[in-house]
Amino acid sequence: RDLRPYSKQSPNMTAVAEECDSMQSLILPLQEWIQINVTHQRKSLNALSQEANSTEDFISPASKNERSDCKSDDAARTAKHVRTACASYATRVAKLLIDRLVRSDDLDISDGENHNEDVELIEVDHIATKNFVASISCPNGVKFTGSPSASEIIQQLDTQQMESILKESAEVKLVPSLQNKVGFQIDEAIKLEFYQKIGLLFYELFTGNASQPPHFCFNEDSDDTSTTNDDKEEGGHKDEEEPGSEKGRRKYAATDACKALKRLDLSGPMAMLQQMSLPMSICRLVADLLEADESDECMFRSLNDVKAEISQILEEPDIFLHEETITPTSIDFNDCNIYGRSKELYNLIHAILQAPHLSESNISTVVLIGGDAGAGKSKLATSINSGLRNHGWNILSCKFDSLNQNQPLSTISSTFNDFFQNIATTKEKLHEGIHVDVVDEQYVNQLLESIENHLPASGIVALSKLIPSFRSLFPEIFRRVVIDDDDGSGNEDDDEEGNQCVTGCITYPNSDTDDDSDCLFPDNIKNQIHYLFQKLTHAISNPQAPMMIFLDDLHWADKESLDLLTSLITDVGHLGMDADLDRRCVCFVATYRYNEGTNRRVEKCVHAIENSNVSQVTYLNLDGMGEQGTNAMISDALKLPTRLTRPLSDVVRKKTLGNPFYVKIFMAMLSEENCLKYSLKERRWIWNIDDIHQRSMIQDLALVLAQKLLRLPDEVQDALTFVSCFGRSVHRDVLEITTETESCAVISDRCLVLAVEERILEKSGETYTFPHDLIQQAAYERVSKEKTRIIHFHIGLQILMKAVFTGHVDPFSPLSFIGIEQITKADDFELKNSELRISLSELLLRVGRRAIRTAAFPSALTYLEKGISFLGDNGWDLNHELCLHLHESACQAVYLNALPARVSTYMDIIMSHTEDFMDQIKCHHISMKTLATTGKVREAIDNFFHVMKELKEEFPSNMAPMTIFSSLSATKNKLEKYSSEGILSIPRMLDKGKQWAMTFMDTMLPYIYIVCPQFIPLIATRMVSLSLQYGLVKESANGLQAYSYSILCLLQDIDGGCRWLRTTRLILERFKALEMYPKLRFFQCSFLTCWKEPFQSVTNDLLQCHQQAIIVGDVEYAVFSSHIQCQFMILSGSHLAAAEKQCVVLSKEMIRLNQVQILLEHCSLHNMILQLAGGDENPFDLPEVPFNDENEVIKESESSGNITIEYPTLYTNRVMRAFFFRNYDDAKEMTKKYAALVGNESLRYQTIFYIFYEGLLAFRLARSEVDRENWLSIGQKAINTYQTWVKHSEWNFENKLLLLEAESHFSNYEYESAETTYLASIDSARRHKFVHEEGLASDLLASFFIDRGDVEKGIGYLQGAFSCYEKWGAFGLLKHLRGY
Repeated sequence: RDLRPYSKQSPNMTAVAEECDSMQSLILPLQEWIQINVTHQRKSLNALSQEANSTEDFISPASKNERSDCKSDDAARTAKHVRTACASYATRVAKLLIDRLVRSDDLDISDGENHNEDVELIEVDHIATKNFVASISCPNGVKFTGSPSASEIIQQLDTQQMESILKESAEVKLVPSLQNKVGFQIDEAIKLEFYQKIGLLFYELFTGNASQPPHFCFNEDSDDTSTTNDDKEEGGHKDEEEPGSEKGRRKYAATDACKALKRLDLSGPMAMLQQMSLPMSICRLVADLLEADESDECMFRSLNDVKAEISQILEEPDIFLHEETITPTSIDFNDCNIYGRSKELYNLIHAILQAPHLSESNISTVVLIGGDAGAGKSKLATSINSGLRNHGWNILSCKFDSLNQNQPLSTISSTFNDFFQNIATTKEKLHEGIHVDVVDEQYVNQLLESIENHLPASGIVALSKLIPSFRSLFPEIFRRVVIDDDDGSGNEDDDEEGNQCVTGCITYPNSDTDDDSDCLFPDNIKNQIHYLFQKLTHAISNPQAPMMIFLDDLHWADKESLDLLTSLITDVGHLGMDADLDRRCVCFVATYRYNEGTNRRVEKCVHAIENSNVSQVTYLNLDGMGEQGTNAMISDALKLPTRLTRPLSDVVRKKTLGNPFYVKIFMAMLSEENCLKYSLKERRWIWNIDDIHQRSMIQDLALVLAQKLLRLPDEVQDALTFVSCFGRSVHRDVLEITTETESCAVISDRCLVLAVEERILEKSGETYTFPHDLIQQAAYERVSKEKTRIIHFHIGLQILMKAVFTGHVDPFSPLSFIGIEQITKADDFELKNSELRISLSELLLRVGRRAIRTAAFPSALTYLEKGISFLGDNGWDLNHELCLHLHESACQAVYLNALPARVSTYMDIIMSHTEDFMDQIKCHHISMKTLATTGKVREAIDNFFHVMKELKEEFPSNMAPMTIFSSLSATKNKLEKYSSEGILSIPRMLDKGKQWAMTFMDTMLPYIYIVCPQFIPLIATRMVSLSLQYGLVKESANGLQAYSYSILCLLQDIDGGCRWLRTTRLILERFKALEMYPKLRFFQCSFLTCWKEPFQSVTNDLLQCHQQAIIVGDVEYAVFSSHIQCQFMILSGSHLAAAEKQCVVLSKEMIRLNQVQILLEHCSLHNMILQLAGGDENPFDLPEVPFNDENEVIKESESSGNITIEYPTLYTNRVMRAFFFRNYDDAKEMTKKYAALVGNESLRYQTIFYIFYEGLLAFRLARSEVDRENWLSIGQKAINTYQTWVKHSEWNFENKLLLLEAESHFSNYEYESAETTYLASIDSARRHKFVHEEGLASDLLASFFIDRGDVEKGIGYLQGAFSCYEKWGAFGLLKHLRGY
């Protein structure tokens, strides 16, 4: 009901009600209603006859002869239509009549215990037309006085008005004299009579024959109890009730009446009814009631059986009323209906309709429909498509294939492309001025606007590689140069090497580009694709325009598709930061098969979805159909009432376990073996139930299908096996390419036509498709694996040699990928032709590298390893360079597939076949990256220094401070000679060794920063020196930034550190490498711009940095940016509730994205926020965190050194939290640890806050501890530092400097200056929107007054502090201070 289509232009219900009130309602005896129906039929037929005769006058004699046959057929069809219409009116009245009797049957009081003697019962003799009346409504404008008879009504109404009356019959009930009859008392003795009486009533209702033969009447006063010869032959009544008894008299009367009816026509009631041109279903219903026989297993069991049959006739008129005259040659199952799945269908609809509500809480809706092959999973999922579309849903459907030969992700991307192609078609119509529905026009315009709002221009360009229709939807984006600081987009152009680039996105190379050196570690590509598809689903769906994505046969999905689907469902790319965007509303419905080996991948995908806590999963398990479902399915197929097919369906269900597909196959087998056949005499399907009982149960469907195929001619079987090698479907053009040689010449038009006729194949346009993947599987497995291997190889070879190697088709076209997939499925097929082996290996190398660039890592590994196998054992001798490139790319692919053990295997192979270190350099890089990402960071750093030594860029082992400062000073002097323009004018670096040195240093910078940060200045200065001496590469930007960070931290040169910020960005733009920009901007925001720009602005910049990192797929720096943003939210005074929410989301996303490098530091930050805000949760309570709190983390790290944590951040948070909570001893302990570990000579963003709280703590301790002078010295040092920093940013540092100075005045007994300065600090914090520091200054000023004895003033400022803390959301702090 929820999905029933509705009209937007509903009629005026008031007008309808008034119209109904104005219509006259009449009560007619049922016999008179029958008379009206018969008269209407006769008049309609006469009118048709007159119309035909009048037309004859205008037709020439010659034309009459030509058209006589056609006219005869038309007249017969029209007359049949009239009779069928009248039969349908009578059927509806029969349904109303049975409804009345069923209501009485529900009050059955035959049970003696409940019998009430005062209740008047409906007797069997009451079941006659004379005892029923029908309620009808007169047409508008027609009024009758009194109670008109049927004759009066017929005289006053025309045929249309009579038809209206017949259609609008509203109710059938007993005549007034019997209105008080409320139930039946039926026993077995009169059961047959009961059904026969209903049959006689129906006979009159449908035939209009009220004057029945004498023997046909149930007259209780009749003395005719004679026994005919027929009776004597049947044994007369000697063993029955005495004729004189009440029961016996009625029973014999019924029997005699039926026999009298038989005597009228020796063929029985069925033939008589057929002669009246009634539909077969009506004839069968009436005849079976008249000939009710207890020995017949198809006999009606109850009134509900009669009601169900009449309802079935009315509900499916095309089957039971408008019967076909063509004799069926095969069983035709209704593929539109769902049988036996009402509960599952309800649960499916309910789950889908929950999607708009769940989307408000950012919860994804997922429905997983599981079951055995043939259980009807796909049909169930697609059965509601029409209803969903009528309610404004968009539906995207994709079907995975067991032999998928398309490009990776093409199944999903082609689904989106088909959707947008329809949008593009509508847009083209609008452009050409063709009329389009206003609603469609608005939808298209809003959709395109939404996509441009959600996706940067560079993202649209990147997605066009997977969704080509984007080019026609957004032509302006592809024509213009896009450089946007916010979305990181750029030019689509060619770089100096000829590689097509899209600035701001991962580079997708041209088809003629083989080298992958610019894409060494494309981990980001996968993340980028996932994020762009996530943004796309947000753009094209919302609660007002929801979307269902249907994923059919998910068990065949490749890993890349499952990863993308997991990402789409869990929406990992947003990290909870895009709250300003519209909420998406997508429901994912997937079907998968039980007991498939590939289900392990599906289970892993489902497990990730369930653990995401952002999705609601509904499971629907489809077992076999029940009795009613199986019977309904067979009833529709045979076009027989369910009562007649019940015995057959019971047997079929036992043989097939109720599996819908099994039922179809089993029924087809019965038909082929003539156990089930169509009878021309009976005009229905008939069967021998005993023969069917003897048939074997379907247990191995594959064997059954194989046997079915064996009945076909051999050439057809071979053709089907050939077609099955392409998967579920194949286009005719592909078949023509692959069947032109003797080895593949197994396909002919005759074979395909015969396969289509046998329903083994379906043809749509020029595409041949197997109706079910089980049929495709049976055709595929009918020959040996060796044979299919040969077929695959020849198919692939023909495609590649005729289309790809000749240059007719692009190597990366869909046709090429079909050929490549066929080649890869040929396993270890040996080739003797060396040139062909090399050609195939070269192609697979190119395709493998392209797969890496598009994040199809499993496919890439398959292609590359196949290329290696084609070269064989002598590959290194056959083509050394090609073999080296294949092994290098395969080594990269196993790393990207998270197979670290195999990295060393490929590295050993390369090392054993090469001597030049430059031939091994790429494997060293992959090995180093593998070690670093698997937690072996120190081992990776050791390898790094070894490689740098081999590259003649050895680093000194002595890391004395003098060495570091000397290197920084020397580099600073070199840069003094350059302006920004001068740096950018430096030519490109050409020396390969130096390029690799820059790559290694850039790769290891983040790891060295964590483990041994003392090397950062030396690496930074080396990168700058190499860039100045040998030329620029894109890594030069990171080297220059690392240098800027080093001089700021160690030389405390803020201006010098910020000098080169713009230059680093321009270097990346020059190399069109803006995928590196988020990393660059992260370091700038975290370590450089925070010294000059307002902290609130830095917080927003970090959010943008996160978004840019996600756009280019750099989840590592997206997570880093979000973590630092959470830190700055606290330090800039953002509301703690917002910060806590960010922390919760980020913790989950760190785990989900496997980015746990800084999870411990983030838990520490989250813990501080929770304590300030008053939360009770434990942020360390995560499966990935083996510690209960940060104290355990610090203890383990200090004792074993196995835990790598960012101590400056940890200690700064501890000092800040302790000071706010007035836990000065803990703050004092943390300052000691910080000084011992970090020292005071390095500048980080944490330094800003650490020095501030250390200074405040120092002045506090100077007033209470013995070592006053030492603490005053530390406090004064903090003031001196802030006096320097305030020159760079008054916004950030003024209020902090004033508060430090106020505390200094207080500690030095300068009370007037202290009060003035406290107030100035409060004012500055308020003006610069640091509400937490406004509260802190008020808090310290309150302590100042209370310590001096002015309690009243102190309490006033303390209340002001509490007000600020409340605005900050620090309810935990407030609770602590109020109880302090």
